[in-house]
Amino acid sequence: MAGLKTASGDYIDASWELRVAVEELGPEAEPLTLRVTGDVHIGGIMLQIVDKIKVKQNWSDHALWWEQKKLWLLKTNWTLDKYGLQADARLRYTPQHKPVRLQLPNRRMIRIHASFSEPVFRAVAGICRVLSECPGGDGA
Repeated sequence: MAGLKTASGDYIDASWELRVAVEELGPEAEPLTLRVTGDVHIGGIMLQIVDKIKVKQNWSDHALWWEQKKLWLLKTNWTLDKYGLQADARLRYTPQHKPVRLQLPNRRMIRIHASFSEPVFRAVAGICRVLSECPGGDGA
């Protein structure tokens, strides 16, 4: 996929560099640079990321977050072109579920995992479902 490279170091095919920040590597870590074309699928990008960082862990909850568009790239069979993604996109490879601390009306603090990749209403409904199942979560 790298294409032909000129003497000046430029590529003369349709490929370009995509930079992706990986949350697990920490905030000071340099973003990964991947050479891609517009016909690469989001799932393929995620596989390239996992291959490049060489960290053994379960990556199934991770997805790509497009910072400028405030959009989760959850359709792994869509291509970069279909999403309209260009080289200037700032992507973050991050977990979809993250811990949230909630203070209940009885001033008790609880920590639960919430989905940040769902629409807000569905995420709040999921939190309410979890609260109705836990002891003391019935409004008492």
